[in-house]
Amino acid sequence: MKKRFAAQASPSVKEKKEPTLAFSLLVILALCLFVALGVGPLKLNIALLLFLAWLVVAPFAAYLGYSFGELESFAYDMAKAALPPAAIIMSVGIMIATWLAAGTVPTVLVAGLSIITPKLLLLITFVLCAAVSMLMGTSWGTIGTAGVAMLGVGTGLGMNPAIVAGAIISGAYFGDKMSPMSDSTNICATVTNTPLITHIKYMFISGGPAFLISAALYTGIGIAQGGNNYDSSQVESIIANLHAMFKIDLIPILPIAVVLIMLALKKSTVLSLLMGALSAAVIAVVYQGIPVAALGGYMMDGFSVDSEDAIMRSLLNRGGMKGMLSLVAAFIGALGLGGILNKVGLIQPLLDALTRRVKSGKGLIVITMVITWIAVTVIATNNFAFAMIGTLFPSIFAKYNLKSENLSRALEDCGTLGNVLVPWSVGAGFATGTLGVSAFEYAPWAFQNYITPLVTLVLVFCNYKIAKIDPNKGLELQADAED
Repeated sequence: MKKRFAAQASPSVKEKKEPTLAFSLLVILALCLFVALGVGPLKLNIALLLFLAWLVVAPFAAYLGYSFGELESFAYDMAKAALPPAAIIMSVGIMIATWLAAGTVPTVLVAGLSIITPKLLLLITFVLCAAVSMLMGTSWGTIGTAGVAMLGVGTGLGMNPAIVAGAIISGAYFGDKMSPMSDSTNICATVTNTPLITHIKYMFISGGPAFLISAALYTGIGIAQGGNNYDSSQVESIIANLHAMFKIDLIPILPIAVVLIMLALKKSTVLSLLMGALSAAVIAVVYQGIPVAALGGYMMDGFSVDSEDAIMRSLLNRGGMKGMLSLVAAFIGALGLGGILNKVGLIQPLLDALTRRVKSGKGLIVITMVITWIAVTVIATNNFAFAMIGTLFPSIFAKYNLKSENLSRALEDCGTLGNVLVPWSVGAGFATGTLGVSAFEYAPWAFQNYITPLVTLVLVFCNYKIAKIDPNKGLELQADAED
């Protein structure tokens, strides 16, 4: 191994070793085995595993000359990025609880159960979640609101919860990826120096066909399976129980309008979600007759109903800040781990090994997609992958005369859409915690999430819509990036 020194030399700074490719692979393998053992046979919480993973890396880092104190510093620097999504997560938890208490979600459930047929449920769920996510700019917010409601509708109609959850995930992440208000969309455009609108238009080239294919699949499955287990008496019972518990009319729907208006006015996601929660809280107290003290408890611990009906409990007992704390912890653990791996230098040998094998622009795009997928699988969060790959790869794309939108699309196809398919990722953790369906169950049915990168690969190999730049300009960009 080569040796290097820390940037700020001092008597206490130890000589550092450069990790080899074999050494980096060994560390990554150790992490993968640790996580797989934890989430598999041991059934441990992913947040706990991600924090304990710091200890897995520690002896390897010590061999390279890093103290655990240095590892902590690396982790804390990266974990700061968890604050914005943590605020969104907590806001979603509060909003779900207040929307249940206000009768917002119950009203949507009644409307859905009254109108939607089992055969159209999957298609409508997919399209609705896509539309809401594009308007809200957040897949998580969509899953926590429209997703929860449609899963309840699907359950009432006798549909397989895993298939319904797959349609929810597909729609929510398609809308998230295409929304100019989405954090992932803006991050990918920013780190790759791609104009936002250009980035979105380029993603639609592959996302649009994937959307149509997914819609056709959900329609076919709905026609084939819808109604096989449909129990009209059970649906009627659910509707009656909801009417007995809540006032079901247009007033409980107002919080949805509040959120959409706030987002349309380009207010922040957190502010929009909290205003949606506040408006729902007012309706819950004034209109539904919920005591203020009880409402405060719901916002903290989650909404709950004291019902002997197991279906009603599964539909309504959700939300609250406490239920989101594990996800926030997972975020911090994942980002901290990413910071350690990056600063210790364990990621760079992998990148170097893969990029050395690139022989063409097509190969570069494919390699970028593979690296992005590996990154979100190992690190469990897409933000780290975006920051790492989006920063390191622009000069390489310029070398092959490829415009930046090729890079930004590859990041979104495998990072944004792929993250939620990884069972131990923070995205999957949120979806599982909110919907009550594991990633192992919904992933096969989240068609949009894996059809989109497949469409991109077809376009790449057909050399269709691969944006090119002038060779001379490309060389200039490469030189600038290297300087």
